[in-house]
Amino acid sequence: MRTFLKMALVFTVFVGLTGCLAVTKKNSDEPVVAASGATESYEEFVPYTEFDDIAVPNELSREPDQSFVADRRNFKYGKIVLKGRVENTSLIDFFKNQMAKDNWTLDSALTSTFSQLTFVKPYKSCTIRIIDGSYNTEVEIYAVELKSDAMSESGSLQENNIQ
Repeated sequence: MRTFLKMALVFTVFVGLTGCLAVTKKNSDEPVVAASGATESYEEFVPYTEFDDIAVPNELSREPDQSFVADRRNFKYGKIVLKGRVENTSLIDFFKNQMAKDNWTLDSALTSTFSQLTFVKPYKSCTIRIIDGSYNTEVEIYAVELKSDAMSESGSLQENNIQ
């Protein structure tokens, strides 16, 4: 009986301490306050696709049964389908800003309830279709990337010219 009381006391102290730690822990979503009183904010994590320079918003979920990426010796291509409850205009702004950060150039844009953005980079192309549905918004990303091996084999371009 004495051992049981000791174990119960240790358990109670342990639970009490961990409960106090959980209550005093700061929320990680709050900005960090520096000693001078200024707030420091962190950029939100933006996930990338199998194409290392095409990011997608956190609010969208991937539709694996409608998506594919083929990685061949000379090129990589694919279709990535995402769905979520995000406004069409927010998605257009996100892709225009994020793709520019990743050094893509906007080649053409069609904006409506069905929107299409086309971006280009040397040896890469990406078309993003945004379909505004009644409940969900669907995003289709079509991307093609020509690899440096393809240029060196063709003999028309030197590998060191690829940016």
